[in-house]
Amino acid sequence: MTAGVDQKAAAELIRSGISGVFLKRDSAALLAQGIRDVMAGKVWLDQEQLQAALKNEAPVQEENRQKPFTDREQQVLSCLFEGLANQEIAASIGVSESSVKATLQRLFSKTGVRTRSQLVRIVLEQHRDQI
Repeated sequence: MTAGVDQKAAAELIRSGISGVFLKRDSAALLAQGIRDVMAGKVWLDQEQLQAALKNEAPVQEENRQKPFTDREQQVLSCLFEGLANQEIAASIGVSESSVKATLQRLFSKTGVRTRSQLVRIVLEQHRDQI
């Protein structure tokens, strides 16, 4: 729940996989509907913010076609290929274990997998030339 989100922040929230943003100015009935929609697996976003975020996303999407994984995702993948646990990955790249877990979740989402072993297999099969 927020009073508002600027275009850049909205784009980042969408990229990070948020389920919804509810604006304080909206009614309690709309909040209830938003919660039901999110619980049903839908995304709840203000249309104006969504359109503005998507408009600003075009250059980023073009860049991502050439490079499907961020630098951090590539670091985590590299450590994952070495068989390191989350805590070991965190120590190796100098981030928190929760940051490693969040990065793994983004990788799972990007590749459509649910486990570390599936992630390794898919990346090696489909993205070997891009890592």
